[in-house]
Amino acid sequence: MTAPIILQRQSSRRSRDANADALQFLVFLVRVTFVLLLCGSSYLAGSMFGHNSSYDSTLIHGEGVGIGRLIRGEVGDLSRKQSGNTVDCKMTDEQLIELHVRKELERHGHREKRAESSSQTRRFPSISMGKLLNGVARVKKDDINEFFDFGNPVKSGEGTSVEDALVFYQKKQALPTSDKVLKYSAEYNDGLGIPLAESKTATENCDTMNVIFTGNPGNTRQCTAIIGNFESYHVQRWMKVDTIHSSIIKPELPLVPVSRGYALLGHGSKARGKGNFYAPTSEGNSSHVIRHWSRLTSFFQNVDSVLEDLNPILKKIARNNAVVVLTCNMGQSALLMNFACSARRRGFDLGNILVFPSDVETKDLAEGLGLTTYYDEKVLCVLYPLLLGYDVLFQDVDVVWLTPDRDPLDFFQDESSKFSHFDIIFQHDGSNNVRYAPYSANSGFYYARANKKTQNLFTSLLYHSDLIIAWSSHQQVLVQLLSEHSSLFGLNVKVFGLHTEMFPGESYTPHAPELIFLCSSLT
Repeated sequence: MTAPIILQRQSSRRSRDANADALQFLVFLVRVTFVLLLCGSSYLAGSMFGHNSSYDSTLIHGEGVGIGRLIRGEVGDLSRKQSGNTVDCKMTDEQLIELHVRKELERHGHREKRAESSSQTRRFPSISMGKLLNGVARVKKDDINEFFDFGNPVKSGEGTSVEDALVFYQKKQALPTSDKVLKYSAEYNDGLGIPLAESKTATENCDTMNVIFTGNPGNTRQCTAIIGNFESYHVQRWMKVDTIHSSIIKPELPLVPVSRGYALLGHGSKARGKGNFYAPTSEGNSSHVIRHWSRLTSFFQNVDSVLEDLNPILKKIARNNAVVVLTCNMGQSALLMNFACSARRRGFDLGNILVFPSDVETKDLAEGLGLTTYYDEKVLCVLYPLLLGYDVLFQDVDVVWLTPDRDPLDFFQDESSKFSHFDIIFQHDGSNNVRYAPYSANSGFYYARANKKTQNLFTSLLYHSDLIIAWSSHQQVLVQLLSEHSSLFGLNVKVFGLHTEMFPGESYTPHAPELIFLCSSLT
């Protein structure tokens, strides 16, 4: 394959367009110059032969003498007809111009072929890496996230020194072909750096694409190794630490595999407790695993009767096959009252809300507020409606809704929305702690569509209650399951950015309050 010539630094789309314009201008200039030479040659030939009419009357009254005829020695050939000679000379002149231009372009092509045949000029050597990497290009981080919407909340890259993302091409056929200059720069080391492209162009020939989000938790001297092998779908983490004594990073130690919780050691502090992702204990009657088994036993013994009791209640209150679910105990009762009173004052319909109280006192309070309740100490408030086929908007009781003309359920059920293909959608938690990586999903406000993927997700959450007990956080466990189920089952997860006006994260102060659906404060 012949690659195009690199004319100047390819740092942007504008520079590549300038190169293409320069090449077109060069071709045009060659054509014009050659035409002028031909005209001058024809004029000179006419001056030499046309002044003497006694030699050949054809030269006086016939067509002009072209350089093509002079070259072929056809001057004075009376056997040719006048009209035929005129057309023939014009065609010859045009062909000579094209021939000259073609030779110039072929000279460039020979240089490109020599570059292709030289393994030293490739960005990645074909012999040792030809089946792993065949090119690389840059795209703007904000551009590619907007173009694809991977679901992760992504900070703006502008001015952060991480504003560009890298696209590696594992096969030559994946390289972009609509921009030949970009294709060449991505494949060959032209000394001008990695080319920058638009996301649409950079990925136009990618039939599949692995997406890796990476940072540097702890701001350590971090490296990243890409190894050709079976697809892993996971990232191993190695650190220079003593895992037995939970030491901080020590440069004199060898790299060893660690859990993701060790990222906290980059700040020189020991990773203990929730951040360490330690395994649940199984020793003793009150161990994490034994308590987990006890909860599962209760679930299996009661699941059928609970579903039977819940089904008629959900049929009565569901709106467009969706319900709003809250859970509350007596200690949170003031927040529940605040939500109900605030929503009614703003004109919201609370008929599709189902409260799962954890005690009788809260049950009586919720019903006194006019809310539908289902009381059962063994209930799992999100899993059961999903198993019965109802979409669930789950929220903590400290959340309030602000504008009745922007009902959250209407937003999530809008089939024309760009978010309609996501299986589960979360508000941003406001924390980028490694415990909640990579999604930072807020388990206090999310919308789950009832399908096999979400039913499996929350069933798996039930089966991981030993981790919930060990880490004292169902949110931490849920976020880890989001990543795994996204990889295993194709669960489409969306977490709104921290600065999303509609559902702002907990640490965000909105600039346009009239756009907000909800907030987490007393009203």
